Amino acid sequence: MNTNVKSNESLSLSFWDSHFDILIQLLGLARELEHELTSKLSYFELSNGKLKVLFSILNHERPLNPSELAEDIGVTRSTMTGLLDGLEKDGFIRRSTLDDRRKTAIYLTEKGNNVLDTLIPLYRKHVTKILSKTTEEEQQLLVNLLGKIKDGLQEVKEQNNFPG
Repeated sequence: MNTNVKSNESLSLSFWDSHFDILIQLLGLARELEHELTSKLSYFELSNGKLKVLFSILNHERPLNPSELAEDIGVTRSTMTGLLDGLEKDGFIRRSTLDDRRKTAIYLTEKGNNVLDTLIPLYRKHVTKILSKTTEEEQQLLVNLLGKIKDGLQEVKEQNNFPG
């Protein structure tokens, strides 16, 4: 018998197993989805982060500045700077100063628009196929559940119960 392992009857293994299984399933699925979608985006010289920036620019009626884009897609300003530098270098966006010269506006270039015109239908079809085994109601339930899990994660991060 291993003497290094302590028996603790107050721990409920069924509780641990179900929560652990959920976490493992979520992490595994997230990795698989990211790998699948990243591999498709690489053909277009894009990453998930760069695609989020392009979608954000496309979905707004007015040009956004880097801070607004960072807030819109949920990244830091320094991360946004790196994403924008890469997108500009690859010719997907251009920077221009706004009328008051204090802020920079981000615009899609012709290349950026052309890539999105090609990519969006392909991406939509691919994501639709991925979700094809679920109903719209199940998809909405999943969105709600993931939101609750995200809220729980935020609470845990704020509480910081782990040492160190």
